[in-house]
Amino acid sequence: MNIFTKSTIAAVLLSTAADTCTVNAQNENAEENKTSYIVNPTALRQKNEGWGVSLCWWANMCGKWTNNRITTIVNWLTSPKVLNYNIFRYNIGGGDDPENKNCTPHHMGAEGGKGLRAEMEGFKDSSDGEYVWSRDEAQRKIMLKIKEKRPDAIFEAFSNSAPYYMTYSGCCAGNTNGLKDNLKPEYYEEFAHYLVDVCKHYKDEYGIEFKTLEPFNESQTDYWYANGAQEGCHFDVKSQIEFLKVLSPILKESGLNTIISASDETNVWQSIHAFEEYKSAGVLDLVGQWNTHTYSGTDKDKSKIGSMARDAGKRLWMSETGDGGEGIGGNLNMAQRLINDIRYIMPDAWMDWQYIEEWSDQWGLVKANFGEQTYERTKNFYVRMHFSQYIKQGYTYIATSNPQTLAAVNENADTLVLVAINPSSEPVAHEANLIFCQPDGDIACKRTSESESMKEIKDYTLENNMLRFTLPKLSVVTFVIPVKTNKQEDTAIEEDVPYMIVPQYNAHVCLSASNGNVSIEECATDLTDVSGMSAAQTWFFHKDGDAYTLQNRNGDILTGTLPDYYLTTKKQKTGNQWFIVTPVEKYLVKITTKDGVKAFDLDSESYSSGTRVGLWDYGTSVAAGHRNWLLMRLPDKSIVDRIGNIKENDENGNPFSFSCDNGILNVSMNKEAYSTSSVPMLTLYSPSGDKLLKKNLSSNSIALPLAKGIYIVCIETAQQSYSSKVLMK
Repeated sequence: MNIFTKSTIAAVLLSTAADTCTVNAQNENAEENKTSYIVNPTALRQKNEGWGVSLCWWANMCGKWTNNRITTIVNWLTSPKVLNYNIFRYNIGGGDDPENKNCTPHHMGAEGGKGLRAEMEGFKDSSDGEYVWSRDEAQRKIMLKIKEKRPDAIFEAFSNSAPYYMTYSGCCAGNTNGLKDNLKPEYYEEFAHYLVDVCKHYKDEYGIEFKTLEPFNESQTDYWYANGAQEGCHFDVKSQIEFLKVLSPILKESGLNTIISASDETNVWQSIHAFEEYKSAGVLDLVGQWNTHTYSGTDKDKSKIGSMARDAGKRLWMSETGDGGEGIGGNLNMAQRLINDIRYIMPDAWMDWQYIEEWSDQWGLVKANFGEQTYERTKNFYVRMHFSQYIKQGYTYIATSNPQTLAAVNENADTLVLVAINPSSEPVAHEANLIFCQPDGDIACKRTSESESMKEIKDYTLENNMLRFTLPKLSVVTFVIPVKTNKQEDTAIEEDVPYMIVPQYNAHVCLSASNGNVSIEECATDLTDVSGMSAAQTWFFHKDGDAYTLQNRNGDILTGTLPDYYLTTKKQKTGNQWFIVTPVEKYLVKITTKDGVKAFDLDSESYSSGTRVGLWDYGTSVAAGHRNWLLMRLPDKSIVDRIGNIKENDENGNPFSFSCDNGILNVSMNKEAYSTSSVPMLTLYSPSGDKLLKKNLSSNSIALPLAKGIYIVCIETAQQSYSSKVLMK
């Protein structure tokens, strides 16, 4: 270990970076499109239960293929080295009238329909008929192959429609009026038994116990109608509630461990509506898991349904989505939806609608000709691999301040995964600050673009915890970075360290103060900068008892001016500047006046840049996301300048000295060399100002195990601050 001058530090940084990653030149054309952001492994979010896909309708076709073809496509889907999917949604078919008395034969295969693949077999043809378990052989064959290849697979059973003979129209595609229920109330009990009997059969016969049973699919919509394109059944929310009251006791009496999931609405607003109605009717306890689709939905609505489900203690799945488009651009737009879903809904699991699609490179991940049994992976396959292969089951998502990134850490917090997309037509240079972690080993990096598919690349640099790389136009990249990081979740507020304050509804903006006004603004391009916009958005919490003052780097102190609505700022202290910070759910906080009456509030519930922030009653719902905030620690760049007055093995009266032995930083102090009644405090920083450790020096020496790299050591006494930049070889 040595102390270096500023000139030699730069050389050491470059040589250290070269030891941990290959350094190539960056794309100079991307300089005008640059993004700088934080990746914070201590700001933990939800744990990933897995990635999944529905089995209908591709399994209804591919299950008829030869065994070797089935094995190949299932391996692609389930292998941890490929897509790594572990959740699969089995479709319990309702089945149409075999005699077609009330609908046109093969109407699902008509022009504009979903094709003959959507013709699902039911297991019964009449109320007094026997179950014909030999039906649905193709989908079952795929499911059993999945179980063989992926013993840890999670299965959900879901229904699009009851059998035709239980419906008003006599057709499993819907009522003649798409706004009307199609299941007759007198068949509620029989339909419930039908669903549970299928679940029992698969457990008894094949050893597959469905984790969840979903009786509805996009039930509030108006596009399920007789002679339609697929099985579907409208349920008013009140009808859903009444059916759940029938299904729940039947499922419980079955002896299965399966729980009910609901309500699988097509858009997030309808999901919120159903949830509120369930809660009002007192039936939420009948539902063990909440499912939602995201074919449409604002980030605000996604945040709401996430908060509502977590507050009710419900596991939450984004259980189906997909989209059209063209080429890799369409695939990357779908990837952006995935990122937004995980960022705002915070679901436990995320699922595609289709795995294999005929003649499409958008809705599915594999393009096939079902009749000819030919198939090929699409760009969409590789785009999804960037997420599902590397953000594994059991990993925990972490906060990033860039809306086109997703990051997670493994259970031991020693592997960091960063995925970044560029759906634009120009290259973008990225500067990712890996705050609060120390890269500790060789980095793996893969990229997919118009001309590449999961190509291993080396054109990035890693210096001082700053990862720099350029994403070509229409591309996605995944980094897998071994790290040493603090496992402690970033929940406790620390005084005198910088924070960014982000509204729940919009992760692209943060609290900012300028000219006395307080608003949310687009985040500064470099949040580690100590001037300009970054200074207006960098906040410090100063505590007095249970309350805090909030002051930004410009010296602006947040001030309430009740009964006026809007927050303002002042440079001097007054009596209206004390606020309480209270956790909301697991990941968010509310910030209220000291008496707890008024909370930070987005004006008119808007969440766009420029919206002013005021004080208003918080209310009784945690889904009041316009009053919820995320706190994210930032690096303290000012610490970098505090170096130079601790010396290695000093013998000239300096009260502190240090040495290194086999990866251990040994710090010693000579208590006779300084006079203080307080215990000195040692703080360890990364070169970019990220605080890594804080510890009292209550004894004459301390030994800290450290990875290779450069650190800033600071020791505070009552009289003086001592600090130095050191290299651990």
